[in-house]
Amino acid sequence: MNEIIIKVSAGGVIYKDGKVLAIKWFSMGRTSIEFPKGAIEPNETKEEACIREVQEETGYKTKIIKPLGDITFEFDWSDGKHYRKTVYHYLLELINDDEPIPNREADETFENMWISIEEAKHQLTFDTDKEILERVLQNI
Repeated sequence: MNEIIIKVSAGGVIYKDGKVLAIKWFSMGRTSIEFPKGAIEPNETKEEACIREVQEETGYKTKIIKPLGDITFEFDWSDGKHYRKTVYHYLLELINDDEPIPNREADETFENMWISIEEAKHQLTFDTDKEILERVLQNI
């Protein structure tokens, strides 16, 4: 069996006025709708990574309300390698209503989408995000 590359990320779900913030991601000719997340950097806690990644990707400043647990899944990527990824998720709240200023990487092409819970149930691309949405519903 080929080597499995382990990745660990953190991300969050901002809930406000009956809506959640997702990102619409455009990558390699594919579009997906998912919750913001990203890699945990060395010497960074899961919580710090969550706050940093959500701010970088969406531009919103947030604080953690409560953990939503983690999800682990495996996938093959376009680099031909097999990955096992664990993502730690948190329920977030906006710190302020400032206009978001994302700080995305040059190759990151996505946009913010505030969608209702019902829309999210149908529009989220990945089952893992739908599972996190269910956890959000149990905690709001």
